[in-house]
Amino acid sequence: MYRIVREENHLTDIVRFIIERKKSFLWTFSWTRELGLDIPQRGPVGAPTYDGAMHKLNKIKLNKGKMLRTAIVVKKYFHK
Repeated sequence: MYRIVREENHLTDIVRFIIERKKSFLWTFSWTRELGLDIPQRGPVGAPTYDGAMHKLNKIKLNKGKMLRTAIVVKKYFHK
């Protein structure tokens, strides 16, 4: 489960929308900004607008946290 949090810095007047993931242990739960993605995550994932954060959240949900896709490409060489 995920949520989007609106974060406003009154000193710089910057608003960000940050994605958080629900983390549970036994009967308690908390929210973390570590989303458990398969790529290295530096800092929180979010956007300056709600729509941008929602777009990223939909991509995370659609790919089930697997943000990196790899494929093997084989090029055949024909010798005469």
